Amino acid sequence: MEKQTDAFQHYGREVAASIDAVKKKIHDEKKNRSYIPFGQYPIEKLEVELEAMIKGKLGIEDSDFVELGHAPAHISGDLCFEVFDMAKRHGKNPAAVALSFSSCINEGKGNMIHEASAFGGFVNLVLHKDTFYHQALACSEALGDRFGENDRHAGAVVVIDYSAPNIAKPIGVGHLRSTIIGAALANLYENSGYSTIRDNHIGDWGTQFGALIYAYKTWGDEAAIEREPIRELKNLYVRFHEEVADHPEIQDKARNYFLQLEEKNAELANIWKRFRDLSLRDFGSTYQRLGVTFDLTIGESYFIDDAHRIVNECLARALCRIDHETGAVVVDEAEGLPSFLLRKKDGASLYMSRDIACLRFRIETFNPAAILYVVGNEQELNFRQLFSFCRRAGFLPAGLAVEHIGFGMVLTDGKKMSTRRGTLIELEDLLGQSIEKSKEIVARKGTDGSSDELDAIAHAIGVGAILYNDLKQSRVKNISFDWKRMLDLEGGSAVYLQYTVVRIHSILRKLGEVGTVDTYRFEGQTEFALARKLMMFPSILLKAQEANAPHHLCTYLEELASAFNTFYNEVSIVQTEQHELKTSRAVLSRAVARVIRRGLALLNITVPNRM
Repeated sequence: MEKQTDAFQHYGREVAASIDAVKKKIHDEKKNRSYIPFGQYPIEKLEVELEAMIKGKLGIEDSDFVELGHAPAHISGDLCFEVFDMAKRHGKNPAAVALSFSSCINEGKGNMIHEASAFGGFVNLVLHKDTFYHQALACSEALGDRFGENDRHAGAVVVIDYSAPNIAKPIGVGHLRSTIIGAALANLYENSGYSTIRDNHIGDWGTQFGALIYAYKTWGDEAAIEREPIRELKNLYVRFHEEVADHPEIQDKARNYFLQLEEKNAELANIWKRFRDLSLRDFGSTYQRLGVTFDLTIGESYFIDDAHRIVNECLARALCRIDHETGAVVVDEAEGLPSFLLRKKDGASLYMSRDIACLRFRIETFNPAAILYVVGNEQELNFRQLFSFCRRAGFLPAGLAVEHIGFGMVLTDGKKMSTRRGTLIELEDLLGQSIEKSKEIVARKGTDGSSDELDAIAHAIGVGAILYNDLKQSRVKNISFDWKRMLDLEGGSAVYLQYTVVRIHSILRKLGEVGTVDTYRFEGQTEFALARKLMMFPSILLKAQEANAPHHLCTYLEELASAFNTFYNEVSIVQTEQHELKTSRAVLSRAVARVIRRGLALLNITVPNRM
């Protein structure tokens, strides 16, 4: 077994290599990456044009106040925007502002707007169908798979901390939310021009490892660990907490083990490292199934020494104090937040001090514009304390945005899942059952293909259903875990979206090669409605990123698929005789499939070639 010092030196070299790789990635992206200007999208061009027409009217000089959306069903128009908030800020009557703005637009409406009208506090627009819709579809075709990208944050760096499971435990469904919300946000931020650092800050340090080491040394079965290492380690941890009820003294023994681990006891460090290596290997297979990747996997353990140095620095600067009764290091109440500890009375580091060290490391190493922590809502106070203290200490540079991206818990029987109570549902079990049920559905539908092809289809459907079931909901809400609902693939929205793409590709195969036309044109209201929905994709992606809300994208994709299926039920593309119209409809359908596929990819959901 390797020496403790060699183990930590090897760990340090691994981390240094991953940091160098991330720095190279950022350098290369800043030097070579090309960006799609957001201003080139027709919907954004139209918003800018509208603002130029009406800016200064009624003494209003706001910018970015036009946000176009679909006109309500009871209003005759293609698009509209509201003026309620703006009118309130300026003490104006919304109806009068809308009427004034519509008059300005009609005076200089250009080649995209046919007519503007006012309805209450709304400005409604009727578009020139031969110009605007052609531009929207032509833009989608020209950009292809890059349609929807934007340059709003070109060159900026963001660090996104997500997943962060604890070692020596299987990844449970409770970690599903952090993992997939974080992965979706990383994709959305990258789509907006950020150089995105995907950081898996694993929980590989803390008093629980003292408990696990005690359990391992007392009841550990090497043969069982060799067969199923992570499951057996979890069982040992559960057993420890069962034994505590009758033998509370073992908690002191566990705390002493962790203190020795902090002091880098060679024997205990090697046990800990073995648990860590086994865990990372197990995590890797789960992440591969989910299609989730990381640029960095650096645990809390990496920041122990820095945490102690920071505590000593803060003591010297009187930012914290030693409690004379306990010997613990305390940060007193400030800014309306309760006091908290930076170091235990026995000298061991705490999560807070290690997190401060990690935050400083990220700032000094990567110079990010933003750092996001995708962690459950129950940690809200912890992050408010972290950010408040780091601002007071001068650790946070001006202009750096740090944000806790909270989310609700996954509950079972109305309670939070717990490893120590043995109520944790393992994510691998959930994925396996979902994929098996998907195989049954594929078999019932009589899908042709080899065994490998059918397995791939079942995997895409099964994993997609689980991911989408979570991401389509607002992240701030608790989710009650329900096997039947999560595995109801035939009613799942992911399957609906995947099938819509497959259906479109089937139509396009029947059409053969899609030709080209000089001008895209349409006839029916359903195809105009579909084209209007399609052109909103770039704005929706930006909105989802800026609001840290992937469910906005899910809602849009469902609406787009619904608009396509309405169009599909009313129009036969194959039987359309006029060449220009047939080609326009085919190109529109292809663009819809591309957008749904790309939108799902941003959520880490794949689409099978057939279903």
